[in-house]
Formats: sequence, C-alpha cells, structure tokens
Amino acid sequence: MAQEQKVTIHLKQVKVQEIFKEINKQTGLNFVYSAMQLNEIGMVSLNVKDVTVDFVLKKLFEGKPFTYKFEMQSIIIRKIEAMPKEKTSRTIRGVITDKAKEPLPGVTVLLKGTSVGTASNMQGEFALEVMKDVDSLIVTFVGMKTQYVKLQPEVSMYKIQMEYDVEEMDEVVITGYQTIDKRKNTSAVQTLQMDDIKVPGVTRVDQLLEGHVPGMTFMQNSGQVGAAPKLRVRGTSTVLGNQEPVWVLDGIILRDPVNVSPTLANNLDFVNLVGNAISGINPDDIERIDILKDASATALYGAKAANGVIVITTKKGKAGAPSVTYNVSGTYTRRPRYTDNNIYLMNSKERVAYSRELVEKRLSLPDIQNYVGYEDAINKLLNGVYTYEQFQQEVNRIETVNTDWFKLITEDSFSHNHTLSLSGGSENVRYYASLGYSDEKGVIKREKNDRYSTLLKVNGNFDKLAFNFMIQANRGERHYTNSEVDILNYAYNTARTIPAYNGDGSLYYYTKSYNHPEGKERLHLAFNALNEMANCRDEYNTYAATVTTDLNYRFNENLKAQLMFSYGMSNTTQETFMDESSWYAACLRGTDYGVTLPDEVKSWSLLPMGGEYREDISRNDNYTARLQLDYNKFLDKDRKHLINASVGFELSSNKYVGKKQTHRGYLPERGKIITTFDPTVYTSFAQWQMNTTGVSRGVITDNIQNELSGYLTLTYTYNNTYSLNFNTRADASNKFGDRSNERILPVWSVSGSWDMKSNILAGVSWVNLLSLRASYGYQGNILSDQSPELIIERGDYNDDFGKYESEIKHYPNPNLRWEKTGTINASVDFALFDNRVRGTVSYFYKKTKDAFLTKTISDINGMDSYVVNSGTLENKGFELGFNFTPIKAGAEVGGFRWDFDPQIGQIVNTLLSKAVNNNSFDKVQDEIRFEDYLNGDVLIEGEPLNSFYSYKFAGLSAIDGRPMFYDIDEEMKDEYVKMDKEEVFRRVMKVSGTKVPVIQGGVTNTFSYKRMTLGIHFSYSLGSKIRLLKLYGENSGGSSVAFLPERNMRREFVHRWQRPGDEKRTNIPGLLQNSEYTQTLMPWWKSGNYSSIKFAENIWQMYDNSNIRTASGDYLKLQSISFRYMLPESFCKKLHLKSADIGISGTNLFTICSSKLKGQDPSQSGTADQLNLSIRPTYSMNLSITF
Repeated sequence: MAQEQKVTIHLKQVKVQEIFKEINKQTGLNFVYSAMQLNEIGMVSLNVKDVTVDFVLKKLFEGKPFTYKFEMQSIIIRKIEAMPKEKTSRTIRGVITDKAKEPLPGVTVLLKGTSVGTASNMQGEFALEVMKDVDSLIVTFVGMKTQYVKLQPEVSMYKIQMEYDVEEMDEVVITGYQTIDKRKNTSAVQTLQMDDIKVPGVTRVDQLLEGHVPGMTFMQNSGQVGAAPKLRVRGTSTVLGNQEPVWVLDGIILRDPVNVSPTLANNLDFVNLVGNAISGINPDDIERIDILKDASATALYGAKAANGVIVITTKKGKAGAPSVTYNVSGTYTRRPRYTDNNIYLMNSKERVAYSRELVEKRLSLPDIQNYVGYEDAINKLLNGVYTYEQFQQEVNRIETVNTDWFKLITEDSFSHNHTLSLSGGSENVRYYASLGYSDEKGVIKREKNDRYSTLLKVNGNFDKLAFNFMIQANRGERHYTNSEVDILNYAYNTARTIPAYNGDGSLYYYTKSYNHPEGKERLHLAFNALNEMANCRDEYNTYAATVTTDLNYRFNENLKAQLMFSYGMSNTTQETFMDESSWYAACLRGTDYGVTLPDEVKSWSLLPMGGEYREDISRNDNYTARLQLDYNKFLDKDRKHLINASVGFELSSNKYVGKKQTHRGYLPERGKIITTFDPTVYTSFAQWQMNTTGVSRGVITDNIQNELSGYLTLTYTYNNTYSLNFNTRADASNKFGDRSNERILPVWSVSGSWDMKSNILAGVSWVNLLSLRASYGYQGNILSDQSPELIIERGDYNDDFGKYESEIKHYPNPNLRWEKTGTINASVDFALFDNRVRGTVSYFYKKTKDAFLTKTISDINGMDSYVVNSGTLENKGFELGFNFTPIKAGAEVGGFRWDFDPQIGQIVNTLLSKAVNNNSFDKVQDEIRFEDYLNGDVLIEGEPLNSFYSYKFAGLSAIDGRPMFYDIDEEMKDEYVKMDKEEVFRRVMKVSGTKVPVIQGGVTNTFSYKRMTLGIHFSYSLGSKIRLLKLYGENSGGSSVAFLPERNMRREFVHRWQRPGDEKRTNIPGLLQNSEYTQTLMPWWKSGNYSSIKFAENIWQMYDNSNIRTASGDYLKLQSISFRYMLPESFCKKLHLKSADIGISGTNLFTICSSKLKGQDPSQSGTADQLNLSIRPTYSMNLSITF
C-alpha cells in the first residue's frame, strides 16, 4: 500500500512543497495540489524517522483545513472549503483520459475563479456541483498540460483528454496500427519529434534522419538536388528484395512513384533523381517520426516490413480560434571550386608540363582525334604552321588559360521554401490545412526541383463516434541536364587548357570522335559542353495524392471498432530531350548541326532531322481497406490486470502501369511535332523504327500485387509494471507458387517489458526510470516481380520466320517460398538523477533463411537464370542512444540549459551461406566476372554484402616505375589454369572491406537561454572502405601511356615516379617507353588457353583497383548548426502576432576524413562509373510567424 511506505525526514522551516519533494524522492509517490492554497500554511518543520507516509501527512495537516487522498501512486491534496451558498446550481460529471484513451485517476478539477474542486477516481470519472456563475473548469495533473473546459448550460457530461506537458508525444509510440502507452511498449521503437531534428533549408524528410537513429545506416551518394539517400534499418536482410524500409504516413503505406527494380534500387552507386515514396511530403507538416526496428514493432505490417518501418505522423488541428502560421526559409548552396580541397586536379601549367615531358621523352602519343592544348601547338610547330617563336607564345598562353569548368557548369544557388498553415476547431471537430511551395535549385546550372504540397486533415470526436479524414497531395517538377551528357564528369575530367569560348564570345567547339553504328568510318564532330547542357535535358513531373478516411465507433468503454479506407495514386512522366543542335543528335545524324545531309549519308543516318524525345510514363494506383476491433479491459476491480487486444483484416492492392517510348525527328520549335521520313531513302532509320525491341514504338508494362491479410495483437499488463505482447499477421499474395506449401506465411512476434522503477526500485530516488524490454519475431519477405506462372511477352511479326515472336519475361516459379527472417531484440530504457541522464541500450540479432538468390540455368529454357530460395544472412549489433542534461539552471523560467545527445549504432552483416552446388553448371548466382569482385557485386560466404576486392599492390618497379602485384607472375599460369575461376580471383585479390559502414551515429548539443536556442549536430560513420578515384580510367587500355590532350589529370601525377629511387617516396607509376607500355596491354592471362581465367585487363586497370588505391570511409561531419530566437510577446503584440521566431543555420559545413581521399567525398563508394556531385554546404535563414 502506498500509504504504508516508510520515510525519514529531518527538515526545518521549509515550505510544505519541500516535504512533498522529499517524500517523492524516497517513495516515488506524486503529489497533486494547488501551490497557492498550500502557501497559506506557511513554513513548517518535521523531524520523523522510519514512519509511514500516512503518519507524516496526518501530522503535517493536523489542525489545518486540508485533506488528502491516496490514488495509486498519487496523493491528492485538497483544501477543505465549504461550497458557497448559491440558490441555483447543478451537478456535472465527466471522464478524463490520456491520448491513448486510458483513464487518468487523481486529476484535479477546479471551478474557475474558486477554490472548489475534486479529483477523478480510478476510472478517471468525476462529479462536481457547479454554481450558476461558473462557466469553466480548470483541469490539472502532474506532467500534463492544464486544460480549460468551457461549460455549456445544456451539457452535463464531459469527456476530457489530457495532453502531456513535457515531451508530450514521447509518452506514446505510434506504429500506424496502434497508439501505445510508452510504459506498456515492448518493442524497439524510436521516436523523433520533428521540431528536434528539423533544419531550415533541408526539404526532404529522409535527409533529416542522418545521425539521429542508432541502427539506421544512412548513405547519401550524391549532392545533386533531389537525390534520395539510401537507408538501411538494422542491416540488410535480403539480397534480391528491396532493402529500403517501408514508409508509412498516418497509418497508410506510401508507394514509390516509379517502380524501380530492387536490383537497381539496392545498387549503392545508383542515384535516384526521380523521387521516392516521401519526396512529396513537406517536413513542415510533420509532427513526429517513429522508427520501428524489431519484429515485434513491425509484425503487423507483415511481409513488407522485413527491413523496418518508418511511421510519419502529420500535424493535427488544435481546438480554439483559427491560427495561421507562415514559415519561410531561404538557402544559399555553395558550388564546387578548384580551390576546394575536394578538387585535386591539375591546372593548365601542370597539364602542359605533363604533355611536354611526353614529347621530350619521345613517348608515343595516343590516337589523337582532337588536337587541343599543348598537343595542338606542337603539332602545328611540326607541320610548319607555327614558327618556334609562335609556338612558345601559344604555349605560354595555354599555360595561363585555366578554364574554370566548375564555374561555367555550376553556380552558387539560392533556394526558398514556404509553408502556410491553418489550424483550429472546437473540442469535437478540429482541422489542419497547409499549402507548401519549395523552389530548390541545384548547383549544376539549369537544375532545380519545384514541389507543391497540400495537406487537409479533419478530426472529430463525439460521444461514441470519432472520425479522421485526410487529403495529402503534391506535385513535383524536376529539371536536370541529361545524365548521358555526364556534365559533372566533363567538368572534372576535361583539361583546363581548353577554352569554352572564342575571343568574340561565341562557343568554342573542338572535334570529338564517335563510332556511328551504321557508318563505315569514325565521325569527327564539333563538341562544346555548354551547348550540350543547353540542348540535352531530363524532366521529371510527378503528381501524387492520398485520400484516407477512418471511422472509430466505441460500443462501450472496452470495445472499439475502426473502419479505414485509403486510396493513393501517382502519375510520373520522365522526359528526355536531345535537341537537334546537340552533339548527341549529330552523332546519330552523321553530320554537324546545320550541315546538309549528303546523299551517301542518308542511307545510314539514324536521325535525318530534328532531335530525340524519350518519354517514360508510370502510373501507380493503390488502395488499402482495413477493419479493426480494439478491446481493452481490466480483469479485476483493483485495475491491476489489463488486457489490450486488436484484431483486424486488411485488403490491399498496388498496381503499376507504364509506357516507355523513344521518338526521333522531334521538332519542338514547330509545335512539338514528330516528323516523318521516306523509308526508301533513310533505310537505316526505317529499320530502327521497325526494331522489334519496341524502343521506337513503345513498351507497355503492367504489374499488380494484391494481398489479403489478417492480424492479431494481444497485450497483458500487470499493475503497469509487467507487459507481455503477442503479434501475428498472415498475408496471402498473388505472387507465390501454386505448389508451394507456404503461400500464406504467418508473421509473428512475442515480447515483454518490465518496469523496474515501479517495482523493485520504487524507493530509489535517483532512479526515475528503469525498464527492460525483450522480443523475438519471425518475418517474411517477397519479390514483387515473381509469379507461379510462365509470363511471356508478346513481340512483333518476324518476316524471316513468318510468325509472331515472343520472349520469356519471367520463368515460372511454382515452388518459390517466403524469405524468412528471425529477429531477437533486448533493450534497457533508463532515466537517472532527476531525468538528467536518459537513454536506451539495445542489442539485436537477425538471421534470414531461404534468402532469394539467382540461379544459373541452361539458356535452352529461354532464360539463363531464375530465383530460388537459397542462402543465409546474418545481421547483429548494438544501439546506444543517450540524452544528458549537464546544466539545467532555472530552465523552466528561461534559464540556461544544455542537452547533450550522443547516438551510436553498430551493424555487422554477414553472408553465412549461399548453397552453391558442387555441379559447376548449377550455381547459385550468375556467371561471375572479375569486375564483380572489384565492384562488390559478388556474394562471398563469411563476408558482408557489398564487400569488394582489390589487387595486391607490390610496389613500383625500380627500373621503369611500372606497378607490380603479388601472385600474377607468369610461372603461376599452369597452377591457375587448373583452378576454378573464382579461386583464381581470390588468389590474386584480397578483401578490402565493405562499402557499407559498420558504425554510424551522431552527437547533438543543444543550448537554450531565455528566447535563444543553439543546436549543433555532428554525424559520423565508421567501418566502410572506399575506392579512390581512378588515375587511368578509360586510358588504362589505350594505345599509349599518355592521356588524350582533352583529358585533365589528378594532381597525384605531379608526384609520379620519374627516376630510379622514386619508388621509395611515391606509389604513382611513371611513364613507360612505347614498347614496354605496349607489352603491358597483352599480359599472359589474356592469351591462349589462359583467357578462361582472365582476372584483369592489364596492370594499369589493376593499379586503379589495387589495395593501394583504397582508403577508409570513416568521417566526422558537422551535419548542421542552427540558431533560433523567439521574439518577445510584447513585440509580437504590436504587430498583431501570436508568436514569431527567426533563425539561421548551416549544413554540411566541414568533414574530417582520411587524408588519402584528398578531398574525395567519403560518402561515395568510388566504384561508380560516373562521378557524383559531392555533398554541398548550405547556409539558410528562416522566419516563422503565427497570427
């Protein structure tokens, strides 16, 4: 019994409240009282030892007009005061609950303007006699916001819902299916308040998560505007399935606008510019984010949730007069510059010095098609065009050209973001509406993202009926330079000796070569990168909307039913324009722009006139219907044994329909028409139009996935101390085999929690919270592109065979089973020393069996591979999330406060087995190439996924500076030819590491004083390895060791080997003589019978992919720093504002990483074919006003 707990108190001349605090420290009992009333008692003294709490209170209030009452862990103190005599009065009743609809005992209910009141009972009920002149109630409870309830003359029954005052939304966790009291939560769920992580200028929700979620791996492989990051929650549990977590908006799963294949989406080097499921969500509309990590938390989502779930809860309207808020921010983004540390390239003088050395050493030049720079000047000297004096003058000029390609191709950009919202309503019906516009400009010229968003939410609560209605819609317009132009690579790889403009200001064109597929000779056509930027572009336009409505009917205090329906759609159009003045169009045409097409070219021209226009249209339609019953009941009169149960059925459908087509002869200036050509004259073009691949006539795709699901969740709680939970869900899908015995796989979990503070530690004053949680669950996964039936794609009529053609699209897979993942989770939540030390420590273990892998089969089947259940994956690790408050000096009244929040998560991923059969023709995984080992695309038992290999560098030759490697000597060829090809690969290479970090986290410091708040957030990443940018690249197999004159070079070449002895100070190879270099291009493993074990192209390609060219991907980044100032109320009132605040912020301000990277972005793997834009620093200002 609470009143029987013993205390010892020795206090002199203190306020009564100090006695209460001491009792709270020793027993954990909370007090409910009016401070104003207690002040009437004055100062008191108390000297007691080992007495009951009841004895202390009797002694304390002896002879005083106060009474007290024990209610569970609360003591309600009331002043004894007679009811004022009033001829006219009435009795009102009510019930008080929290946001989870749980009754709240011990809540103080006062008549406004009086000291008359009462407290709610164990069922949260109260009754009160109200005088005629009283029109409001004041409802108070420790830790909750004070509620002011307007009394209506005709209303005698009131339902009052209390809200938590401090960290309100942290008191519950939201799973999308349920809202659970945090004290009864048994799952691994992390909650983030948007106000805590939001940074002005960051317009994507997923980018705000970096460094805030232990156990979530965040990888941003491009700084291009609109590029989506890659997220992994507690590792990678599938090889072929989608590895991204599921996004949920207000209980409804969001779908990607374009059905990107998992193979492409899982590629760490793939840059998604089209957008993902949450691209259209405005962060200003978000209230909170809950990350569901373990099987217990995600079980109710079934097969879709094997990779975790991220639940977004949007803002709701608040009762009261309409309130309008306007948020605006402006962001400056800094472009890359040659002076930046991350641009380690030669200037004009250094590039000329390299070319001069080639000539002076009489080294052969490559097959030069474009004479520019120093090579152009020496060529003119040798051909008599220049005198030696003119040659010297030209070289001096070239050395100072220093064309700033980054300035020409990129620009400092300014973006702005606006949100206008309206909130208000009555106690029964509340509304929230917003309009948002974001104009986000990229640093690459002409690249920008426009986003228009709107949200409307209406929530109603009546006697037994509650309803929620939401419309969320957005439109996105994205503009990019066409990816095939590869403009950033051009800026990076083009020599600064080449000008962009002529002296008169016109564009400078130089000759660039191209092998026309229909031509008989190599084409030499005029090229200028700025012209390509102006005439080659990608445009993505997305329209998306989600409508959700749900009805909740409460039959009685124990039983509630929910009926929910949601419909979502999106329409995405991807358009590519390659205008006829572009070099791309000239290559297809066969002549430069403006040159009349010669008769002999017409027959093989693939684009006689106009440009090329590609369209890729994708439409997604999805719906979800859900019926759910919730039952909550105490099993005993003391309300200690509580049962919570939910059962539901869900029907969902997700359909993608697409059309892709390429048009040539596009004339936008003539009304966007597609011109026609005489097929007898332009025969190659006519054949292209009739090509059976369908690219010219359109390809239509149609993919639908239907699911019928049933689920159950059951929770038992004893005395708010112990909780046991069981969740299960069964999904039936149209994607599984008709002969499989697992078409319906139950996903289930069991979990429990123990609140030790309310149990064995109730008397320990310095412990505010100590709770243990544990769970085990079993999840499944599916592949959306698999079917039990043979799917044949019908083709065109074949004139040679006189029949229609068809090809196998998907091989029948009647025995395909679910991919199964078992998950163990154990966590400890704690709060110590008056909540100044808070945190969660977790350990998890995940094991996936029957993992989907591809199996090589004979192509006599019509395909060379299909999907099987084979392989085992393991993920394990720990998560540490802390919140420290070292200083809290009068913070409640605007004093100084410092919060320090370190987060860390470790994930160790391992492929335990892939079940390769002994038969070499029956392999799980397709034919392996040495490039797969180098790029991290091969599955190796005992290694993490995305592990990549490198050649073993043995140093530079002391004779000529060529690179040398271990285990590739020619005397080993007879041994290698007897070995399996992959054995040879693993002999000449070794594991460099994984491209995915093992440990990630962040550190946030928040300082607040009066109206000012300063936030500093660092993020860090440990354990990944990076391939350094290639020094030789395309030149590694060229006819000469020399680079083409238009190519720029890494500045490392300045420190190359030049004479014997240099191998002791550098690892950059030297320049070989012509004959020696030619010999390196045909090593022994590429000739004769040894070509079957080919493990490399040559030593130059090996050097680029050697272990000497790898570096640690560890980094520490100043992710963001922000300052906010809330304007004084007096100032706001003069402007007729309710509130206003201003702020400044910066993101990605600096990064500390390996010096070997020489500025290369550590967030990029280095294995991509294209160079991606580094993460750019931004600087923002923002203003928020409410009126």
